[in-house]
Amino acid sequence: MSLTSKSIRMVLEIKDPNIIFTQDAENEEVHGASALVFYAELKAKPERCPNCGFMDKIVRYGFESSCVLAPSFTYRPTYLKLRRQRYRCDLCRSVFQSETDYVRPNSTISTPVRQMVLFEALSNNSLAAIARRFHVADKTVQRIIDEEAATHNYNQQTWLPHHLAFDEFKATDKMSFIWGDSDQHEIGGILPSRTSYAIQKYFEGFPLKVRQQVQTISLDLNAGYINLIPRLFPNAKVVVDRFHIVQMVSTALNMVRVKSMNTLPKSSKEYRFMKREWKDFLMDLSELEAKQVAFHPSVGYAATTLNLVTECLDLHPTLRDTYEVYQGILGAIRNRDVETLRQTLEDYKPLDNRMDQSIRSLKKYKNQVLNAVRYDYSNGFLEGINSLIKKIKNTAYGYKNWSNFINRIYLERVWFKVNNKASRA
Repeated sequence: MSLTSKSIRMVLEIKDPNIIFTQDAENEEVHGASALVFYAELKAKPERCPNCGFMDKIVRYGFESSCVLAPSFTYRPTYLKLRRQRYRCDLCRSVFQSETDYVRPNSTISTPVRQMVLFEALSNNSLAAIARRFHVADKTVQRIIDEEAATHNYNQQTWLPHHLAFDEFKATDKMSFIWGDSDQHEIGGILPSRTSYAIQKYFEGFPLKVRQQVQTISLDLNAGYINLIPRLFPNAKVVVDRFHIVQMVSTALNMVRVKSMNTLPKSSKEYRFMKREWKDFLMDLSELEAKQVAFHPSVGYAATTLNLVTECLDLHPTLRDTYEVYQGILGAIRNRDVETLRQTLEDYKPLDNRMDQSIRSLKKYKNQVLNAVRYDYSNGFLEGINSLIKKIKNTAYGYKNWSNFINRIYLERVWFKVNNKASRA
């Protein structure tokens, strides 16, 4: 093998020794564009007839040419015009040709190009951008992704992790259900619908023995999911996500703050402080600066943050009571104090504001809420996955086909995740 031939093989990612180059490469017009074209032959004789299995009556039967898209190292597309030896079996009269792992049967895209297309799809690029880079159609890119999806069994129903997390996201034109492994922080499955009927039908496909081994399920305060879990997972504890608990009571506190703020003159320092530095009201009380004096542009003078917050709370008793309830729940969750959280919920007296609704929801599912501080699990990782899904959808300017969308999610998040980590290392 000459050095030139070896170099060409390395550039085109050709490892099959049966592919022999027959002439120098040329610049030609292929599909209406200037391209670099290499010429080669493949004469590998099969050991036996693929139809009948006999090997004694195989004879040559001419050539068949194909133009195979190869890896490109310039701005122009690169093709390999490959002449394949055809064979005929005199016993069964079947006709076939030489095969190679460089290109699949009945395909005009080389295996290295297919691998590069899949690798680019991991980076959350749009199908159109990938298609332009590799000189193929966007439908071809999607077909390569779908063919890769067919090699993975992501609809298994034989086992479940001990700790699950439930959530939902908007896929195409409606909400879809997603569950994940809380230990591995990975997607377990995606359903096209979030209805109780669809979820129940899906999980009932798992054996009861497998479902009985599930220990915890993390989710937000979704009544439909909470009521469905005991029927599907008899031994599982429902864990309400801590973030959603804090978000619920912080939203209530914010609404009370705005209502109280609007009763003050807009020129007052309290109004300006409550409007501009509203995040200070959501901070843990222990984190508010109580000693170091700092200048606050909203009031125009130097003071501690704790003093300014206290002054605003003193103007509105209802706001103070709401703030104390918020701080009680926030501190209990941060310190993982089950008794404090239980006592805060049980001792709560209605304040005739939005906090009443939040506490009512938390008390309705008190045991599940208390599990949030008993266990370390949450569905926060699933929220992160949903953010990635949103980016995939935005890059593609929206997906109309649900299956295509789900295959792209699995491709980026599950099937090649280990390979991505290895490449970064």
